[in-house]
Amino acid sequence: MYDLKKLGMFLLILLLCISLSGCSELAKLVSDMNSEDNPLSGKNTDERIIMCLEEEYPEHDFVVVESFNKENDFGKFEDENGIEFTVHGLVYDNTYHFGCRNDYLKILLEQQDYLSKINTIAEEYGFSVDYSDETIGIEGNKNENESDIDAIDRISKMLQRILNSVDTPQIVYPKAAGSFSTGEVNYYSVPCWGQLTCIYNIEGHSAIITVRFGEENSTEDTISIIVREALEQTERNIEEDEINKS
Repeated sequence: MYDLKKLGMFLLILLLCISLSGCSELAKLVSDMNSEDNPLSGKNTDERIIMCLEEEYPEHDFVVVESFNKENDFGKFEDENGIEFTVHGLVYDNTYHFGCRNDYLKILLEQQDYLSKINTIAEEYGFSVDYSDETIGIEGNKNENESDIDAIDRISKMLQRILNSVDTPQIVYPKAAGSFSTGEVNYYSVPCWGQLTCIYNIEGHSAIITVRFGEENSTEDTISIIVREALEQTERNIEEDEINKS
């Protein structure tokens, strides 16, 4: 009985401290959980997922087909056309942070036989394709006696053809996926297969070039700049490596 009284007094003192301390972290947390300025406030996991999806794909509306199960890291959703897809890879689901991955874009790409198309294009330019459930990439080597200008031209044309080989919805990519700061709200969903990673091997080093679907209207000149910068950085790395060996 005495212990219960002590516990009651402790809880009362704790509540008084919270109510009197405007700077209390706990008080701020409670306030932020119910704040109208916090877009995550008052939403369950499914509602947060739909909010992220509709921000990522602003041309579409989504509904829950199978409620997200945190234990299995799996939920099923569909767009207004009845196209079903899964959501998984839940990162955070708290007052300030929410992150997950979705297969919506991947399903749309698969419906257009994307893997077959990218294999055909990549082979034409001397590259091979490697992919998983979440990522997709291509890899190739510098051709013998190939100049940097020729390499930039070859890779740029290949990437533009790949990006334009299928139709994709408008995609708004998160600015800071995976980046979380306490007290700052950050929420997003990342599309599987949304980013194409191109690896170009030169003298034991690799130039890493990344482009994303939803940006297929980029001109070949724009892509060429990205490719040139990656190759120039790799050439600098090779020079530094040679200096360190000497």
